Amino acid sequence: MADKKEKIAIVSLPEYAHQQHDKPEFSVSTICGLGPAFFERQDAPHRHDFYTIYWIKKGQLTHTIDTETYVVKKNTLFFLAPGQVHQMRFSEKVDGYMIAFHDSLMCPNDKSGLIGVRNGLFVNDRFSSVIHICNEQDEKELEWMVQRMLEETTKQAPNYETAFQNLLQYFLIIASRNAETSVSVIPEYQSKHNGKVFLNFKTLVEERFRDLKNVSDYADILHIKPVLLNEISKQLSGITAGEHIRNRVILEAQRYLYNTDLTAKEIAYKLGFEDPHYFSRFFKKYTNQSPSEFKELARV
Repeated sequence: MADKKEKIAIVSLPEYAHQQHDKPEFSVSTICGLGPAFFERQDAPHRHDFYTIYWIKKGQLTHTIDTETYVVKKNTLFFLAPGQVHQMRFSEKVDGYMIAFHDSLMCPNDKSGLIGVRNGLFVNDRFSSVIHICNEQDEKELEWMVQRMLEETTKQAPNYETAFQNLLQYFLIIASRNAETSVSVIPEYQSKHNGKVFLNFKTLVEERFRDLKNVSDYADILHIKPVLLNEISKQLSGITAGEHIRNRVILEAQRYLYNTDLTAKEIAYKLGFEDPHYFSRFFKKYTNQSPSEFKELARV
């Protein structure tokens, strides 16, 4: 009998990085240069604790992320946020690049316009972005930037970390311009205060969704009224704060159902539900499927 799958492995950046640091903040490599160990572990569902960009230049990547499968072909960028459960299958003659980095390299401060670019590419409604590079000039620029990133991390000349950060930020801006819809924040919604409150709320949800399920809990931490938090969330994302919380809990439940052999009762306890029956009712209310029905259909 096969061993019961109870955990989803977490991969840390040092496992992919080539820099000589105990806690590297970034890494860049050709896909082929990642080595056999990288390809061997991709069949099993796992999470990263860092942001990842895959640029497929040749061949094909079949990427299952959470419960959706994407086929990523030549000259396509795929953006993966920390915590997303995924597994990958590469075609035999695949090549391209992988860029990996922690959030500290994305936005130097809360006022950076790159926060909007980051959220559009990595933290959108689909929880992923697949962007095909059609503009030949943009492709050349992106290629030049990746080659410079490789050179900076290899030579490690003075201030190479800053050089890499600037190259990465420009890479993200050019990539965002190739998206089917703009990933920038809509100008009229760029209220610094509201934007910061919303980003803090999203960060809190990611950290606390297992033990905090009510909008009022988050509003108390943010020192605002629940109705205002819902208004800000609705204005900036199109859905209320309560919906964000529920969606995050449902997503994590689906990840466990899809990628592990845990029972609904075991998943309920992992997600902070004291009553497994209430968890099952909650799950069915917002997905129109019981946990067992979702597991059965997702694995067909």
